[in-house]
Amino acid sequence: MAMMAAFAASTPLPTDYVKTDPRMFFSFHPENTSFQKGYLGIGITTISGTLHIRIPHAVAAKNITLNFIGRETVEWTDLKKIRAEKILVNKSIYLWQSSTELGHELVTDLDLPFEFEIPEDAIESFNTQFGRVQYTLRATINRKPRRKKNSIEVLVPLCRWTIPTDQELRPLVIKSHSRHRKVPISWQAALPHTFFDINSEALIKLRFTSHNPDLRIRKITTCLKTHMNYFVDGRPEQRQKHHAKYIVSGKDIMIVPMGANTIFEANTMITIPSNVPPTTKTKYMSIINQVQIKVSFERLRHNVMIIRDIIVGRNFLEDKSAADMRDSMDYLVK
Repeated sequence: MAMMAAFAASTPLPTDYVKTDPRMFFSFHPENTSFQKGYLGIGITTISGTLHIRIPHAVAAKNITLNFIGRETVEWTDLKKIRAEKILVNKSIYLWQSSTELGHELVTDLDLPFEFEIPEDAIESFNTQFGRVQYTLRATINRKPRRKKNSIEVLVPLCRWTIPTDQELRPLVIKSHSRHRKVPISWQAALPHTFFDINSEALIKLRFTSHNPDLRIRKITTCLKTHMNYFVDGRPEQRQKHHAKYIVSGKDIMIVPMGANTIFEANTMITIPSNVPPTTKTKYMSIINQVQIKVSFERLRHNVMIIRDIIVGRNFLEDKSAADMRDSMDYLVK
């Protein structure tokens, strides 16, 4: 990979390559930091870049092909191996073809630009315990001896954006419907919205009311919980993942006596990490994300759980890099 040094700022990482050949590598479009150009889900989006070939000793080649492939794959073991795959995208082009009557010619150094348009309904790349959506580019030099080939393959992460509805962006207050049977407390939680951006944080305001003057909150633990449901031929499999926790200690909770009641008020944070799978449903997977708030009490073994389904994705309206595109879209102009 030494020859990639001059392109280091605009090439995939070595770890992004599924298959390597020291004489071939990819680079992004000069103005990009990834293969993706455009905002998938909002407008026309393409995969673009250049295939570089640096062969010290010329080889006889017939043509050079490029394949852009997207797959949804699920796989786990339950007594026996269960696996399913769906091809989401499969596009191929000739980047170069011999123009001689022999049907082949010597190749040494080539720089071959390319561009593929991505289908509007393409799913965002993500990876979970038993399933993933993955896109790759595979370049192949088909050489003169039959079946003689050189190829490389690299991962192409795709991101997808959406414009949330007014309801998804509206603040939401959820309340306990009745007093907790085992803990004498009622509560309400104020979420800033129900659509949360990947790689973001948000403040949640909490308020608890207790008729027991001796009740004290020991801590409040907040995290994002992802439910991953897999299904192949009627065989379901489920997994859950708790992401980074935010803990509020009891000493940081405001306590306000109010007549016969005691009011507890606190602010907590929900963190949406950059590697969380977006809320989505595919042929073989369903991804559900939840805010989970666990309230623990002093001298009491019972807890209160506050759980709410949320939508996790990429908000086009809040993406700083999309400001110019938003300004140019008529239906978003104020």
